[in-house]
Amino acid sequence: MLNKAPKVVANIAQNRLHITIAGNLSRGILDKLYTEIRFCVADLRPGFGVITDLSDCTIAALSGIPTFRKITNYLITNKVGGVVRVIDEKKVVLRQLINFTAKIQGYKADHYYSLAEAEAALSRAQRRDGLRFELHEQSVKFSIGNLEGNGSVYDLSISGCAIKTTDELPAVLNKIFISIEFNKHEKIMEIFEFKAEVIWVERESFGVKFENMDNEQKEQLWERLIYESKCELP
Repeated sequence: MLNKAPKVVANIAQNRLHITIAGNLSRGILDKLYTEIRFCVADLRPGFGVITDLSDCTIAALSGIPTFRKITNYLITNKVGGVVRVIDEKKVVLRQLINFTAKIQGYKADHYYSLAEAEAALSRAQRRDGLRFELHEQSVKFSIGNLEGNGSVYDLSISGCAIKTTDELPAVLNKIFISIEFNKHEKIMEIFEFKAEVIWVERESFGVKFENMDNEQKEQLWERLIYESKCELP
């Protein structure tokens, strides 16, 4: 398959960025993509969504990883509200994306097999009020009355998070207190403490929705998540 120039379109009415990539995803294509994305994002409002169609993309060059990270960090810094990808499960590029994103901290992009599915999922994500971030072994403490536990937080956004734990699980609708302590930093908040409600429970994990967070608290958490997304894993 011949490489084609990436196509980037800003849908101002829907506040969405549509990206289409076909053929081999080379470093040169990613560099062009980065330029086009910066041009188009300027026309969108904070909270914009991104759909990346990779269904005709075959393989990605490892040399493009630094540019890929520049793109994801640029979108985060400009307050993207949700990211989804359209993929072909038979293509190597899907396995490459999964392997690469497992080694970095950044936003969580869900994968779908059709454009219609991706668009519907993106609408749901944007309504949830917050981009989801995948963090690496970030510890968390939680308490419900006399029940106390420890775990690791993942899928964290300014509206809620998911927690893995080997301690006793709470029940759906339980009110819970959560404390997340990040590494020390001189300028951004290190400890986040929230009241939340449990909205789902599965084996060794549960999800919560934060309660009564004001705009200042959301901005502080967002600033921390931006910082974490740019940190290299040990």
